[in-house]
Amino acid sequence: MLRKFREWLETEQSIWSIGEQQVSNGNLAEIIRLSAVKQTLKDGRIVEVRIATVDDIPDIVRIQELSYNGTAPWNATALEHEIKRNRRALYLIASLESQTVAFVGTWFVEGEAHITNLAVVPTERQKGLAYYLLKEIEQLAEQQGMHQLSLEVRVSNATAQNLYRKLGFKAGKVKKGYYAGDHEDALEMSKPILRKRDIHGFNE
Repeated sequence: MLRKFREWLETEQSIWSIGEQQVSNGNLAEIIRLSAVKQTLKDGRIVEVRIATVDDIPDIVRIQELSYNGTAPWNATALEHEIKRNRRALYLIASLESQTVAFVGTWFVEGEAHITNLAVVPTERQKGLAYYLLKEIEQLAEQQGMHQLSLEVRVSNATAQNLYRKLGFKAGKVKKGYYAGDHEDALEMSKPILRKRDIHGFNE
């Protein structure tokens, strides 16, 4: 899985060099449509979800810093590259009372939706935000004809692993020393995407 995404990234980097205007054609964020923009959380509040823009980068960095002990694995420069130039990247943000509290980043590549990052501010965890964002990504992946969801998670992050299993993800191989900094191992997890025609046994 990792090899496939590395090969794709090398191809994308060669395309990026020809200029932003040319790569904007077919940008995933421009053509995709959310299945829903509002959802009621466990505590009764309404969360609003939308596709992220460059204006949301400071909030995405802030959420990472709150989630990862003051560090942002994806800094502002990397995020700007992702949102403006990566045609197959999609970032969703979730807001409560006009405050951005969670986000998810995904690459849609060769039939696979690979979740690159998912974070919720500590004060809003365990309320269904991550679950809702992942369900939205799954629906969008189905719309785009993807056949699988995938991600990596720290082997020590039992809470996240439990959420992914609840959503139907299965554990795969362990990637040794995957994370920068502390070199913790990562557990690869994936889930097949069943389209309606697959469930009902005929083409709709």
